[in-house]
Amino acid sequence: MAPVFSRDAWRCVWHMIQNDLVHGWGLDFALRKCVEPAHEKIGVVDSQWIVHQTVPSLGNQGESQNGKAPWHGVRERCKKEWTMFQTRLANAEKAYFRAMEVESNSTTH
Repeated sequence: MAPVFSRDAWRCVWHMIQNDLVHGWGLDFALRKCVEPAHEKIGVVDSQWIVHQTVPSLGNQGESQNGKAPWHGVRERCKKEWTMFQTRLANAEKAYFRAMEVESNSTTH
């Protein structure tokens, strides 16, 4: 599967994926924030072949801690990063709406 974006939507998505988080969990759920109405404007191209590069599994990395397998630590980090990403997205959305309110108020005067 490959998501396809308009130029305007790509500007939004590009900023969303420029982050310091290791895992990309949740990005696909957040793409809807970049288009409106999302249910009409999001599509997926799946009629073309895509060759994915083999990436080593993160689950095999790290060290066992407190008798837990290394992948437990990876899963915990994924969950923490998902929470961080959601918080950042919510803060960005609030800032966007504040800016839009200021912009709309200044254009009506």
